[in-house]
Amino acid sequence: MWKDIDSFVESRRKELIRIASDLIATNTENPPGRERLAAKVVQKYLDGMGIRHESFEKEPERTNVVARIGSGSPSLLVACHLDVVPAGDGWSQDPFKATVTDGKMIGRGATDNKGQMASCMILAGYLRGKEDSLNGEFILVAAADEERGSRLGLEYLLDECGLRADYAIIPDVSYSMRKIDVSEKGALFLEVTSHGKQAHGSLPETGVNAIWNMVELLKEIETLPSAFKHTSHPLFTPPTLNLGTIQGGAARNIVPGKCVAGLDIRYLPGDTKEDIIALVEERIKKIEKANPRACFELKVGCDLPPSEVSYDNPLVGLIQRHTEDVLGVRPELIGMPGTTVTKQLLDKGVTAVGFGPGEESQAHMADESIEIQQLVDFAKIMARISCELLG
Repeated sequence: MWKDIDSFVESRRKELIRIASDLIATNTENPPGRERLAAKVVQKYLDGMGIRHESFEKEPERTNVVARIGSGSPSLLVACHLDVVPAGDGWSQDPFKATVTDGKMIGRGATDNKGQMASCMILAGYLRGKEDSLNGEFILVAAADEERGSRLGLEYLLDECGLRADYAIIPDVSYSMRKIDVSEKGALFLEVTSHGKQAHGSLPETGVNAIWNMVELLKEIETLPSAFKHTSHPLFTPPTLNLGTIQGGAARNIVPGKCVAGLDIRYLPGDTKEDIIALVEERIKKIEKANPRACFELKVGCDLPPSEVSYDNPLVGLIQRHTEDVLGVRPELIGMPGTTVTKQLLDKGVTAVGFGPGEESQAHMADESIEIQQLVDFAKIMARISCELLG
């Protein structure tokens, strides 16, 4: 059977490259998304292979595609996303025109996550030919909105469209198939506003400088993660705090009446949003007590709690064994500092792990690239896993 899989995938190498190129050529920068453009590429392939599928949109043009092969239980869901981060600056070529050079494909989304989507489409094509022998269901999801939290994507499919599965593998973990994501840090996004009083820049004493007050607060919370209850974990680096955005002031000769800072806090299993917010509020009160003219407002933008799945779940053994068969290496278990949609799946009782091709240094970068051989090998590994789990 494994030789049959390898032969099929190798014979579709050019098709895989073409599909990935077509997906990259669709500009699905999020915002605004417009995943409908990439969804058309997926739908055309599925129609050509005779694979049944449905499309779902919570908002116009924010298309999700769900394809199914086989039926019953167990069911294996594989979800890739169609949106990409903005191209940004620093590209040596058109980010939405795929280039193949030195065995790599270059383009926005090559490794996050359109290359993986192309691999999984080849995988679906193989399983379609084996559908009569499957004793379970393979579900391929081409999702929207992953780069902005999945509210219009997998979260919507799970919460409002009834999407369910027994197991899930999310190819949004780019460690060249050397690692399996079984745990993820929590992600807490906070917005802090410093309220001051606008005045003429030549008379700063008549106003309240919201920026200077914000600077004092930021000094206080810069080392906040060291005060968390949990600062170490066998699978994780320590918790972190990133000052991601700061806006304030209208002109150099105006005392700023408002300053807003955006914080990204990544925390370990065992800590909670409430614990962290209490620490931030404690430091806010300290500054306000020392400076009665300081006034702060705290808002919670988003919280994705830490997640963990049993390390001995069936997917781990299957991924390790078949990766070792194809690549000669046995993937290790890791905790992710970032987040994937495994969180939403685990919350619905789906046993989900992250595993996929690509290098972690390439995601969101200019001249983003992925090795084509990795995409081919990933399809081979996933076909083996799917056939053993479902067949």
